[in-house]
Amino acid sequence: MAPLQSIIRLPDGLHVRLQVLGQGPAVILCHESPRSSSALLVLAMRLQHRFSCIMLDTPGFGLSDPLPMSRPEVPDFAGVVLNVIKALGLGRVPVYGTHTGAAIAVEAALQAPDQVSTAILDGYAIFTEVERDQFLVSYLHPFRPAMDGSLAAWLWSRVRDQFTAFPWNQVGDGSKLGFGPPPLSAMQKVVEDLLLAGDAYRAGYSAAFRYDHFAPLAKLLCPVYIVTREDDLLFAHMERARGSGDKVNLFALSPDRDIWGDTIGRLITDHAGPETLSAQKIIIRAEKHSGARRIVNTTVGPVVIRIDGEGDTVVLLHDVPGDMADLDHLTNRLRRSHRVVRVNLPGFGLSPLAKDAPVSMASIVRGVDESLVAAGATNAPVIACGASLPVAMQLAGDPQITALDPWPQVVQGASEHLPDLAPRWDGSHLMAAFWWARDYEIYKPWYNRVNTELRSIGNERDTDRIHLRFQAIVMAGETGIRLTRLLYETDVACALAGAAHRLRVLVTDGDPDSAALVAWATPHIDADRITPVPRPPEQLAPVLADLLS
Repeated sequence: MAPLQSIIRLPDGLHVRLQVLGQGPAVILCHESPRSSSALLVLAMRLQHRFSCIMLDTPGFGLSDPLPMSRPEVPDFAGVVLNVIKALGLGRVPVYGTHTGAAIAVEAALQAPDQVSTAILDGYAIFTEVERDQFLVSYLHPFRPAMDGSLAAWLWSRVRDQFTAFPWNQVGDGSKLGFGPPPLSAMQKVVEDLLLAGDAYRAGYSAAFRYDHFAPLAKLLCPVYIVTREDDLLFAHMERARGSGDKVNLFALSPDRDIWGDTIGRLITDHAGPETLSAQKIIIRAEKHSGARRIVNTTVGPVVIRIDGEGDTVVLLHDVPGDMADLDHLTNRLRRSHRVVRVNLPGFGLSPLAKDAPVSMASIVRGVDESLVAAGATNAPVIACGASLPVAMQLAGDPQITALDPWPQVVQGASEHLPDLAPRWDGSHLMAAFWWARDYEIYKPWYNRVNTELRSIGNERDTDRIHLRFQAIVMAGETGIRLTRLLYETDVACALAGAAHRLRVLVTDGDPDSAALVAWATPHIDADRITPVPRPPEQLAPVLADLLS
């Protein structure tokens, strides 16, 4: 069973993602750096029949906002956990944490013994002063998107080295690990989480390195359990905690995952609260604190949406490759006059398809339809960018549709040029993703790398925009490629005549396919509903605002 998800908006405005799985007394689970709550699913699946597991994305990781201060410390992260417990009305609950999450769990128990019944620490670092200083100086490489693809190469090298040695940046006989590495699929998940965090990953890590892990253990009023497997890179640190406090209990475990799960489950049981909660009930509580960013738990998987502004509603669907971050510039202008609902298409970017959902156009359409119902945007006018036009034309009702540069409709064979994103040991799948993102910004279509086919790109290339598209491609992965193929191969020409009364086509002025798009639309749509528009978002947004008004 897949977890339900929500993004809760705390009183200070911070958005925090929750993943909730199971039924029973609640337990809070906090992940390690540089991961997200998805790293906790392995444990949650073992506990789901006894507990309601609430997995949090630490601020700055996953889909949670980073903390606003320039140098957050562990007590700041712990305060967020306590605010979530309070917002969900959980009372006093066990808090589990692994690695960085373990430090957060200790600090949460220290700050609020009335909210934390026990702290269960799965791998707890106790660094010497020398170790701490070395980590702070050399461990946290800056996360720098670049036009040359060097970030993609660094990402893969960084993650591979993490599973080769500890510390990862000191690969040698004295630091090599005696276990691993994990399968390629597991390494790819770490890459995805590191991509989501971006340079904010350094804030969580550095806070943990600066934290005095030893001293707080003696001050805790609730029981503390340090549970560490032999194949945990912090296994040797457990002995450093011996004698640290009367409430501290040490459990050295074998690598056996069954023993590990059973031990943690028993410790949670000993300190669990009296209230039995389902995942659905917790999500209902979380949704009472919704903000601009939301997650809709559709029948095809969690779909991320964002709602900005006030006024008449307009829906924005992004192009592929990409995700709803592509629409930031347009949204910032349109929100002045409209309530803008952005939907991250199911199966792309931040909206993964459920494992049992068919990889089909029907799944994409169903997920968008259900998300629009949840957002109160059914039958609102839709701006469908690029490859999303076939989705817009199949939505429930008969919404007015503005097709913004529906370029796949005049391209033959684009799906034959899609990259292979299956993870490979040499990391070439990440380079393929990067060059797809970069070439998309320059050539049209991206694989026609001829300078006469250059897009209208202005005088500067936007490194951040290319990076966000690269991130969306990596997050969508192989499923995204299969769905992209379906979008590229769906010809809507036969439906144009029947939809002419509700369809407007905007053609990017100066692009190599502009004449072809006009010719494609003209037989079915009145000429006054085919409009040339500029490509730069800051110029395009006012044109769209005028058309909507």
